[in-house]
Amino acid sequence: MPATGSAQAEAWQIMLDVFLRQRSRFVALAQEFGLAPAQAIALKHLDPETGTPMSELARSLGCDNSNVTGIADRLEGAGLVERRPSPTDRRVKTLVLTAKGAEIRAAHQRRITAAPPEFQALSDADAAALLEILHQVVSPRGDPLA
Repeated sequence: MPATGSAQAEAWQIMLDVFLRQRSRFVALAQEFGLAPAQAIALKHLDPETGTPMSELARSLGCDNSNVTGIADRLEGAGLVERRPSPTDRRVKTLVLTAKGAEIRAAHQRRITAAPPEFQALSDADAAALLEILHQVVSPRGDPLA
């Protein structure tokens, strides 16, 4: 790995490498559930209790409403969500998980949140140190992606 000039920059580069190495795992796992990656991410963002307005899902995914329409069409076609009018504003369409969708969402979440072998190989002390550092990175700012 080329020198980057600072420990912070090198740490960031390693985090990017970790993320990119796990990308194929994420894609393969989504496919095991019959989902495209965008559909798996959308399911994660849906409120399992009350549903989620499509415009709110678009904001969560960082995409246009038209992109969410396509994702919603495919999820609905697979029987994972239903479009329903919002109880407070009937002009707003809300995506609500079906029983099948809730089951797939929960099963996918269990699998995707399981630590990959590289993390399972860490000692408890190293994992605790890494966790403390990661908390420092995201906690002061609240949302790590904001």
